[in-house]
Amino acid sequence: MFEDYFRFSDAPISPLMSDEEIQQALVELHPDSFPCIGYLTSSSSGCIYEVNYISPDTVSAWATELNVR
Repeated sequence: MFEDYFRFSDAPISPLMSDEEIQQALVELHPDSFPCIGYLTSSSSGCIYEVNYISPDTVSAWATELNVR
C-alpha cells in the first residue's frame, strides 16, 4: 500500500518519500481518538496542507461552554 503513496500518475520516477517516511508521517498525523473532526490548513509555506484534528472531548467541551445539547 505504501509504495503507491506520493507517486506522480504514470510517471516513471521513484516515490517522493520512502515507505518508512510515509509510515512515520501517517503515525504522526493519526488522531488521538475517534470519532474526530479532521480539517486541512495551509502550511506556513502555503504550498502544502497540514491535517489537523478536533477530538470528541474538545467538541464536548465547546458544546458545554456554548450550552448546546
